[in-house]
Amino acid sequence: MEGYQQYLQPITASHNMRFLASYAVAQGRGRLLQYTAKAARPTWRLPGLCGLLAGALLGLAACQAHKATTDAAGPIGPAGTRPRLALPPTKVMIFGVGHLDGASAKFQVAWLAPVLCRLGAYKPDIILTEAMPGEQLLGLDAYAAYHGDAGRYGGPTLEMAKTAQADLQLPAAQALVQANALCQKGNLAPAERRHLASLFVAAAEPFSATVQWLRLSPAERRAGDGVSPALAKRLDRFVGLRSEMTSLAARLAADLGLERTYGVGDHASDVALPADADMKAALAADPGQVDLFNHKTPAFRAVPEDTMKLSAAAQVMPVLKWKNSARFAALDADAQWFSMLRSEKLGRVGRQRVAAWEAQNLQMAVAIRTATAPIAGGKALLIVGASHKPFLEAYLRTFADIELVSVPDLLNAKPVGCGE
Repeated sequence: MEGYQQYLQPITASHNMRFLASYAVAQGRGRLLQYTAKAARPTWRLPGLCGLLAGALLGLAACQAHKATTDAAGPIGPAGTRPRLALPPTKVMIFGVGHLDGASAKFQVAWLAPVLCRLGAYKPDIILTEAMPGEQLLGLDAYAAYHGDAGRYGGPTLEMAKTAQADLQLPAAQALVQANALCQKGNLAPAERRHLASLFVAAAEPFSATVQWLRLSPAERRAGDGVSPALAKRLDRFVGLRSEMTSLAARLAADLGLERTYGVGDHASDVALPADADMKAALAADPGQVDLFNHKTPAFRAVPEDTMKLSAAAQVMPVLKWKNSARFAALDADAQWFSMLRSEKLGRVGRQRVAAWEAQNLQMAVAIRTATAPIAGGKALLIVGASHKPFLEAYLRTFADIELVSVPDLLNAKPVGCGE
């Protein structure tokens, strides 16, 4: 190597930041034909090996410079583009709840008025729920041999959809196409709203049908225009359901003049779940895990709101503040999910259960992103089981133009006209 140093020195030391070199290989013999710089233009003829060594060193220097630049910039992440958005970011609020169908028998939907008032002040452009999209539910039903009985996820929805499809002589996909077109029209007459409700039912979107039913005056909530007498009764029952998908999401959508809600729930990922028998055997080997699932730990017992069942109006706001707190998110994620990763007795079964949970939340995050695509710079609200909240927020933070909105700030605010 030392014998070539005199030839390589001008390249590697005094001129390595100022040169433009071109190489050619003469027939059978490698030669450095020309070296050009701003200050000097010498022409060297070197043995083939020397030319190759010079090229290798120059390539190595370029790679090292590129690596240094890349390392300094860090890995590429879509969220890093957020400060350079031409439009404001799309705001998403993940509103965590305990499922209202599990509330105390004393619970009354009217107690949600202060919550609805605050959510209304947020003024979302779209409202999403944990309900499965009709497309996925019908897809699971079509693939029942693979996914199992889809009725366990939405039996009434499937039954209503198939009946409405027969009444309207429309397949689900065409019903959804017509429903979307009618939504775009705006200023719908009562007959059009009834027809739109029937289309949403046929598309397996009963909560969007409920929005239409709520937007009708009580006198107009009747059979006709595609709504059969039986369906009219079903929609009346939907309006009164103790469910966050109707009592909060559909009612808020109707109050704000929106035409529908969007389901982002997922059960297609259930194929990743461990077999029931395997999960039961694993939990039998580690029974303490069940106490964690049920929040039977000192940390949870220290929080009175964790055991409140909404048996009084005064419990609603404290419980919702707890469900949307960072403390709840940390404790619940650790008790229900991360604990399984630590359990040697659950082993691979526990790992598989957590993987399925993550897959489900990732699918939900994709559905949220899809639904928010047309409202760039707008506002979205997702009403969802509180256990999903920290996972969904973590995934949404990675997206290019999503900005999360604080639920505690909203609940602690006191907009004019909103009670406690």
